[in-house]
Amino acid sequence: LPLLHLSNFAVFSSMTENYLEHLNEAQRAAVVHTDGPVMIIAGAGSGKTRVLTYRIAHLLGKGVDAFNILALTFTNKASKEMRERIEKIMGNEAKNLWMGTFHAISARILRRDGHHIGIPVDFVIYDTDDQLAVVRDVCEKLGVNTKNFNPKTILNIISSAKNELIDPAGYRGFARGLMQETAAEVYGGYQKALRDNNALDFDYLLMEVVRFFTEHPEVLEKYQKQFQYILIDEYQDTTKAQNQFSSILAQSNRNICVVCHASKEVYGWGRADVRNKLSLVQDLTMTIVGIFQ
Repeated sequence: LPLLHLSNFAVFSSMTENYLEHLNEAQRAAVVHTDGPVMIIAGAGSGKTRVLTYRIAHLLGKGVDAFNILALTFTNKASKEMRERIEKIMGNEAKNLWMGTFHAISARILRRDGHHIGIPVDFVIYDTDDQLAVVRDVCEKLGVNTKNFNPKTILNIISSAKNELIDPAGYRGFARGLMQETAAEVYGGYQKALRDNNALDFDYLLMEVVRFFTEHPEVLEKYQKQFQYILIDEYQDTTKAQNQFSSILAQSNRNICVVCHASKEVYGWGRADVRNKLSLVQDLTMTIVGIFQ
């Protein structure tokens, strides 16, 4: 995948707008290249947050409705800071942005439309303490000795399976060794306990949305039409579930922008992750843009 030189990008007339005057040449090129799939590889101190912020502002300035923009971050803090920056530039035009973590956006989608797959609107979201309590309870019911099989380890295995979009039945076939086989047995009981308590955990939010979109293409189409532009920060840290979520939504409009740290860009990802990341780049034939100081 070639790294395109910034000189290849046209200079748009909109670059004369006030907010773009605060960007250097590389940042402006990344901001104004809004149409089509783009990967921005950001060097240390290159202002990637500013680029994402101004990219959204640029879209709003071009007349894109905030309701049609989805911005995904990895922390609530990052989402809040980015929203505040955009609102300083664009004011009330930014109020309808769909911006948040993968989990927050997944929860929002499921509360709106999850009834199609049997998820009630008033579901609760379990945190780590809640999850561990469920794992311990299931272990007790199954006669699993928690001194030999640490509940935290079991929960981590379950979490990893969900991030790989593997359900309890699938994990039973995958499990090797006593620890994994025990975790597979607990996984099934754990999921049943969540259903009985009208609850989801953070990992299952994403897993359910991916399943939801796969099983209900009419609902997927609704969100594909809504999210005309998708932006993802810290893309190098995405899981298979997050990557699948992003790829499914982007297949229609193809206007997706992902930002990666230069130290972890496509040529440097670990062997375990590279297929997940490159699948999105290759499926969408992404343009790669570099911003460096």
